Amino acid sequence: MVSDMVERPLQDPVVFITVLQEFHEAEPAARGSLANALSDAIITKRVDLAAVRQELLGGGSHDLLDTLDRLLDLIEPYIEEGGVDE
Repeated sequence: MVSDMVERPLQDPVVFITVLQEFHEAEPAARGSLANALSDAIITKRVDLAAVRQELLGGGSHDLLDTLDRLLDLIEPYIEEGGVDE
């Protein structure tokens, strides 16, 4: 089931938010593959974070915005390095 979740096209902000919601609601032990998929989409710049934030703010999803901010804090060193080579 988790593999189905992380294989969706995360460049679509709505899909990204859906996976972020699943990450937010998952037990900590089940978050690994979701975190990896979300982080990969962010680091490789395949998702428009501005569009994601706009959707979250427009929908009043402040808890998901906090979750996104915590995830960004964790992967910030990779983002600052300009992503990863594919």
